[in-house]
Amino acid sequence: MNSLIIFKDLVIDQADRTVAREGERLNVSDLSFDVFEALIAAAPAPVSVAQLSDTVWNGIHVSDETIAQRIALLRKALGDNPKTPDYVRTVRGAGYALAGAVTIKTEPKGASHRSLPGHLKIGLVAAAGLISLGFVIIQVQSREQGREPALTSARSEPETETALLVRRAQQQMSLHQAEETDRAIQLLRTALEQDPDSETARLALSFALSTKATKFQGDFAEESEAEAIARALISENGSNSDAWSALGYTLSAQGRSDEALAAYRQAFEFDPSNGPAMSSAAHLLLLRGDLQQSLLLDMEARKTGNPSRYSEIQIAQSLELIGHPAANEWRDRALALNPGQAVVTKEIGNSLLKRRRPEEALKLLNAYEGEDGSSPQLLVTRGRALIMLGRDEEARSSLNEAGWRGQYGLAALEARDGNPDLAERWFSAAYRVETSGDIDPDLKVQLAEVSAALGRDDEAFSLLSQAVSLGWRDVPWLTTSPFLETLMNSPRGGQLRDRINRELDAQRYLINNTQALSSLVR
Repeated sequence: MNSLIIFKDLVIDQADRTVAREGERLNVSDLSFDVFEALIAAAPAPVSVAQLSDTVWNGIHVSDETIAQRIALLRKALGDNPKTPDYVRTVRGAGYALAGAVTIKTEPKGASHRSLPGHLKIGLVAAAGLISLGFVIIQVQSREQGREPALTSARSEPETETALLVRRAQQQMSLHQAEETDRAIQLLRTALEQDPDSETARLALSFALSTKATKFQGDFAEESEAEAIARALISENGSNSDAWSALGYTLSAQGRSDEALAAYRQAFEFDPSNGPAMSSAAHLLLLRGDLQQSLLLDMEARKTGNPSRYSEIQIAQSLELIGHPAANEWRDRALALNPGQAVVTKEIGNSLLKRRRPEEALKLLNAYEGEDGSSPQLLVTRGRALIMLGRDEEARSSLNEAGWRGQYGLAALEARDGNPDLAERWFSAAYRVETSGDIDPDLKVQLAEVSAALGRDDEAFSLLSQAVSLGWRDVPWLTTSPFLETLMNSPRGGQLRDRINRELDAQRYLINNTQALSSLVR
């Protein structure tokens, strides 16, 4: 039997965890659905914040603000107006409640829903179709690029309790939000308690841990666990393309780009349709300044029919570095295709900063409507825009909120303003990390900014030279840096610019004379 809940014009299917209205499935995230279920179970009585924390977050302490934000997201998904609510009302001093009664209708599994009102019959049929399509979408969209590669669809296993947990975790991961990522990790750990040998759950957990480390201030222990899981899967099946992608992802998160690039190459050699692994490798080549090879790999990824969501913005970045006008077209395309994607928005914001347009960058960031609006990468870009506008206190707040990713900018800002203590402490710790492994050139540049802010220009110049040797090719970023301006305007800064421009000239020649790239640079 299948229980359907009718609430006003909504049809809620608890088995499939979907909400539909008049033939259209609503975009209710997994955590929002849990909140909705808690309200449904208590209706018409209100549910307190403490009860929601215990029921939905499994007793993990969450702030009142976090729960209020989740209620706001649920209302947004349902199209509800908090001032005149049709679905979810706030009960002062008591919590939240449904604004009306619910009806539970039980039917044999697979029933045609003929007894439902006409518009609800249509809604259920359409919702069922969308659910089926949803698994395909999850499988395609979750196979992300180097910054975030593949998650295998839970449909590769029978719909056991373990597989259901994996599917729910994948839905959480698809929201690209810190809180949802933590919840996905919890779900996957529960799945592995039930079935420690589940390949799908292990693979998904490796990706989730790497995503947390890369985007949401995870720690070294989580990176190490992600790597250990990926290596174990490879030891069991050396031709497992997704496991090689998972390994590449965690190695990239750890700054071990040489090893990560090799892992990604293995991934698409074992599976030539693994476009996200190609885009992941393309991203690493872009960081190394090998723009022609980066573009070629992104082109190959697009031919698989399964390109990553970052493909367009990576192409725009490479073309922007060589000053090609087609960069504008690819940048616009990236934003049009991914308006709610933090990485795309961040890169476009950074592009505006490099063109000395911080007001526009700040406007773009403030208008961002994705659920991961508090992701560290967006906060860092926002902080940088505020520094360029002279709004230092707001910049400090944004960089502090970004966690460790904002500490480089915060340390440089404090040193520039005559408070070197934080910069000295952070620089010493970061420098020990920087000298311990294969670090991407971006970290060298961030350390150079801290050094320059401390007045140590020789050290800053040395770090910038190392960054260029590692593949740094972004002259505008250096010349518009609020901390490197004096150094870049010096004769030594001119030498660095000339060195980078020679490298870019070589890449520009290769790109313009590579037939396979003609469709990109026409």
